[in-house]
Amino acid sequence: MGIDAGGTHARCAAISSTGALVGRVGGPGANVHRHGLQASGRSLVGLVRAALGDAPPAGPVYAAVCAAGLDTVEVEAALADGLREAAPDIDWSLANDAMGAWKGAFGAGSSGVVAISGTGSVAFARNGVREARAGGWGALLGDEGSGYAIGRSALIAVLRQHDHLGPPTSLCGPVLRQLGLTEPRSIIDHMHFRMQPSDVAALAPVVLEHASTGDQEAGRIVDAAAAALVGFARAAATAVRGEGDPPTPFALVGGVSGDAHFRARVRLRSTGPALCLSWQEAQASPIVGSVRLAMEAAATACPGLIGNIELTPHLTAAIEAAA
Repeated sequence: MGIDAGGTHARCAAISSTGALVGRVGGPGANVHRHGLQASGRSLVGLVRAALGDAPPAGPVYAAVCAAGLDTVEVEAALADGLREAAPDIDWSLANDAMGAWKGAFGAGSSGVVAISGTGSVAFARNGVREARAGGWGALLGDEGSGYAIGRSALIAVLRQHDHLGPPTSLCGPVLRQLGLTEPRSIIDHMHFRMQPSDVAALAPVVLEHASTGDQEAGRIVDAAAAALVGFARAAATAVRGEGDPPTPFALVGGVSGDAHFRARVRLRSTGPALCLSWQEAQASPIVGSVRLAMEAAATACPGLIGNIELTPHLTAAIEAAA
């Protein structure tokens, strides 16, 4: 079972030891920083139970959780303890969501760097046994290049225009309408009392749309986000590069990455010999990477258990259809 849990949404897909899709479900985000250890744990256990359905499996169940917010061994251990107490019949393994994204993007590859742009942002690189990450500090400390950062910049742009401190932008009307507000100063109370990071990130599509149609301030926001992601990717890749290594394969995933204009801006900024990055499309999405990690855990615990499983294009597509 693979679980890909971001700040806004979580997905779970389960396959059998014969390579058949058992179940796939979706649910709310499970970032422990945002939802807390107990609530995140309940959500994750609920996803696993829903994916397995009413008929319990005949053999062991291996679940790999790749979740935003799992940044330290202390937090990872605390969540793992809660999961094992709530569902002792499941063999749990945990990792940051960047690990599942990497496994999905590069599969069995040995080198690459993946950047996630969803509610939050992070980059993770691997070169053989060497690993490094950059970013992923959360909304309070950074998350540049994320949907949250794009949405927050839009709110600031609207307020700066209102105070005659910033350039004119067409974002004001659409942003206020999406928030259900009538004047810019209402953003202050709305942001502090009512908005979660996911609500701020939900403004990103508005910014991307206006950037693609020529709004200069929206374009500046998008370019800044693209530059931040490439910076994270380069920093992580540089940390694991060996002397004389070829450019590091670079893939972009996450909810914001689905926008064609944004992908084009990131790809453009990642091009250049000095960056030592080589753009490529991800082989599969993070949910597939999470399933791969669960398969690896099962293979380690029970050699030969999943020896016949092959993540064919058909099975991969079925896993990726998880809601």
